[in-house]
Amino acid sequence: MGPTLYQFFHRHIQHGFRQAGLAEPATVDYVADILSRFAQTSAVYPIRDHNQRHLTTLTQFLTELRLAQEQDRARAALIIRHLGEYSLFMSGFFRERLRARGQLAYYVDHGRSAFGQSADLESDHRQARVFWRLQRDFPRVALALDTIRQRQLPLAAGTLTEPAAALWRM
Repeated sequence: MGPTLYQFFHRHIQHGFRQAGLAEPATVDYVADILSRFAQTSAVYPIRDHNQRHLTTLTQFLTELRLAQEQDRARAALIIRHLGEYSLFMSGFFRERLRARGQLAYYVDHGRSAFGQSADLESDHRQARVFWRLQRDFPRVALALDTIRQRQLPLAAGTLTEPAAALWRM
Protein backbone atom coordinates (compact mmCIF):
# COMPACT_ATOMS: atom_id res chain seq x y z
CA MET A 1 0.00 0.00 0.00
CA GLY A 2 1.28 3.47 -0.88
CA PRO A 3 1.50 6.57 1.26
CA THR A 4 -1.61 8.36 2.43
CA LEU A 5 -2.52 11.63 0.79
CA TYR A 6 -1.30 13.46 3.90
CA GLN A 7 2.06 11.64 3.73
CA PHE A 8 2.33 12.44 0.02
CA PHE A 9 1.76 16.15 0.59
CA HIS A 10 3.86 16.21 3.76
CA ARG A 11 6.90 14.81 1.94
CA HIS A 12 6.62 17.36 -0.87
CA ILE A 13 5.85 20.28 1.45
CA GLN A 14 8.72 19.37 3.78
CA HIS A 15 11.18 19.22 0.88
CA GLY A 16 9.90 22.39 -0.81
CA PHE A 17 9.69 24.39 2.41
CA ARG A 18 13.20 23.30 3.38
CA GLN A 19 14.48 24.69 0.07
CA ALA A 20 12.61 27.95 0.73
CA GLY A 21 13.91 28.26 4.30
CA LEU A 22 10.45 27.60 5.80
CA ALA A 23 10.87 24.07 7.16
CA GLU A 24 9.40 24.60 10.64
CA PRO A 25 7.81 21.18 11.40
CA ALA A 26 4.46 22.38 12.80
CA THR A 27 3.90 24.65 9.79
CA VAL A 28 4.81 21.83 7.39
CA ASP A 29 2.32 19.57 9.19
CA TYR A 30 -0.44 22.19 9.07
CA VAL A 31 0.01 23.01 5.38
CA ALA A 32 0.13 19.30 4.48
CA ASP A 33 -3.13 18.89 6.41
CA ILE A 34 -4.74 21.76 4.48
CA LEU A 35 -3.79 20.23 1.15
CA SER A 36 -4.97 16.78 2.22
CA ARG A 37 -8.35 18.15 3.24
CA PHE A 38 -8.68 20.38 0.19
CA ALA A 39 -8.23 17.39 -2.12
CA GLN A 40 -11.98 17.05 -1.58
CA THR A 41 -13.85 19.93 -3.23
CA SER A 42 -16.37 19.88 -0.38
CA ALA A 43 -13.55 20.86 2.01
CA VAL A 44 -12.58 23.80 -0.21
CA TYR A 45 -16.14 25.16 0.01
CA PRO A 46 -17.56 23.93 3.37
CA ILE A 47 -19.15 27.18 4.54
CA ARG A 48 -22.72 28.01 3.62
CA ASP A 49 -24.66 31.24 3.85
CA HIS A 50 -28.03 31.65 5.58
CA ASN A 51 -29.73 30.25 2.44
CA GLN A 52 -27.53 27.13 2.63
CA ARG A 53 -25.60 28.07 -0.53
CA HIS A 54 -21.92 27.20 -0.55
CA LEU A 55 -19.62 30.22 -0.37
CA THR A 56 -17.15 29.95 -3.25
CA THR A 57 -15.37 33.29 -3.45
CA LEU A 58 -13.24 35.38 -1.15
CA THR A 59 -15.80 38.19 -1.38
CA GLN A 60 -18.56 35.83 -0.23
CA PHE A 61 -16.40 34.67 2.71
CA LEU A 62 -15.78 38.28 3.71
CA THR A 63 -19.46 39.18 3.51
CA GLU A 64 -20.43 36.16 5.60
CA LEU A 65 -17.64 36.97 8.06
CA ARG A 66 -19.05 40.47 8.66
CA LEU A 67 -22.47 38.97 9.43
CA ALA A 68 -20.98 36.30 11.71
CA GLN A 69 -18.90 38.84 13.65
CA GLU A 70 -22.15 40.53 14.68
CA GLN A 71 -24.05 37.34 15.51
CA ASP A 72 -21.84 34.31 16.15
CA ARG A 73 -18.21 34.65 17.26
CA ALA A 74 -17.50 30.90 16.92
CA ARG A 75 -18.73 30.96 13.31
CA ALA A 76 -16.66 34.08 12.68
CA ALA A 77 -13.53 32.29 13.95
CA LEU A 78 -14.28 29.32 11.68
CA ILE A 79 -14.72 31.60 8.67
CA ILE A 80 -11.53 33.54 9.44
CA ARG A 81 -9.48 30.35 9.65
CA HIS A 82 -11.00 28.98 6.45
CA LEU A 83 -10.37 32.30 4.72
CA GLY A 84 -6.67 31.98 5.54
CA GLU A 85 -6.50 28.37 4.39
CA TYR A 86 -8.47 29.05 1.20
CA SER A 87 -6.34 32.10 0.37
CA LEU A 88 -3.15 30.09 0.90
CA PHE A 89 -4.41 27.21 -1.21
CA MET A 90 -5.49 29.47 -4.06
CA SER A 91 -2.42 31.75 -4.00
CA GLY A 92 -0.13 28.72 -3.84
CA PHE A 93 -1.75 26.26 -6.20
CA PHE A 94 -3.55 28.62 -8.58
CA ARG A 95 -1.16 31.55 -8.53
CA GLU A 96 -1.14 32.10 -12.30
CA ARG A 97 -4.93 32.24 -12.37
CA LEU A 98 -5.03 34.85 -9.59
CA ARG A 99 -2.20 36.85 -11.15
CA ALA A 100 -3.93 36.85 -14.55
CA ARG A 101 -7.10 38.16 -12.90
CA GLY A 102 -5.21 40.80 -10.91
CA GLN A 103 -6.24 39.14 -7.63
CA LEU A 104 -2.99 37.70 -6.25
CA ALA A 105 -2.22 40.62 -3.92
CA TYR A 106 -5.86 40.63 -2.75
CA TYR A 107 -5.64 36.95 -1.77
CA VAL A 108 -2.24 37.38 -0.13
CA ASP A 109 -3.42 40.38 1.90
CA HIS A 110 -6.60 38.67 3.09
CA GLY A 111 -4.80 35.39 3.79
CA ARG A 112 -2.17 37.12 5.92
CA SER A 113 -4.81 39.03 7.81
CA ALA A 114 -6.91 35.90 8.38
CA PHE A 115 -3.98 33.95 9.82
CA GLY A 116 -3.10 36.88 12.09
CA GLN A 117 -6.68 37.04 13.34
CA SER A 118 -6.73 33.25 13.76
CA ALA A 119 -3.58 33.48 15.88
CA ASP A 120 -5.24 36.07 18.11
CA LEU A 121 -8.31 33.85 18.54
CA GLU A 122 -6.45 30.57 19.10
CA SER A 123 -6.18 29.29 22.67
CA ASP A 124 -3.60 26.58 21.86
CA HIS A 125 -0.24 28.39 21.94
CA ARG A 126 1.45 25.94 19.56
CA GLN A 127 -1.31 26.38 16.97
CA ALA A 128 -1.25 30.16 17.47
CA ARG A 129 2.50 30.13 16.67
CA VAL A 130 1.77 28.28 13.40
CA PHE A 131 -0.83 30.91 12.49
CA TRP A 132 1.60 33.74 13.35
CA ARG A 133 4.26 32.14 11.13
CA LEU A 134 1.76 31.81 8.30
CA GLN A 135 0.74 35.43 8.75
CA ARG A 136 4.35 36.61 8.74
CA ASP A 137 5.54 34.34 5.92
CA PHE A 138 2.37 34.10 3.84
CA PRO A 139 3.91 35.40 0.58
CA ARG A 140 6.92 33.06 0.91
CA VAL A 141 4.74 30.07 1.83
CA ALA A 142 2.39 30.69 -1.12
CA LEU A 143 5.36 31.05 -3.47
CA ALA A 144 6.89 27.82 -2.10
CA LEU A 145 3.57 26.04 -2.71
CA ASP A 146 3.53 27.35 -6.26
CA THR A 147 7.07 26.05 -6.80
CA ILE A 148 6.12 22.66 -5.34
CA ARG A 149 3.03 22.54 -7.54
CA GLN A 150 5.00 23.39 -10.67
CA ARG A 151 7.69 20.80 -9.98
CA GLN A 152 5.71 17.97 -8.44
CA LEU A 153 2.08 18.44 -9.49
CA PRO A 154 1.99 20.13 -12.89
CA LEU A 155 -1.57 20.96 -13.91
CA ALA A 156 -2.71 20.39 -17.44
CA ALA A 157 -4.14 23.35 -19.35
CA GLY A 158 -7.85 23.88 -18.76
CA THR A 159 -7.93 22.32 -15.27
CA LEU A 160 -8.38 25.53 -13.30
CA THR A 161 -12.17 25.41 -12.99
CA GLU A 162 -12.28 22.80 -10.20
CA PRO A 163 -9.24 23.44 -7.97
CA ALA A 164 -9.11 20.16 -6.05
CA ALA A 165 -10.15 17.99 -8.98
CA ALA A 166 -7.43 19.59 -11.11
CA LEU A 167 -4.77 18.03 -8.91
CA TRP A 168 -5.77 14.58 -10.06
CA ARG A 169 -5.94 15.31 -13.82
CA MET A 170 -2.28 14.91 -14.61
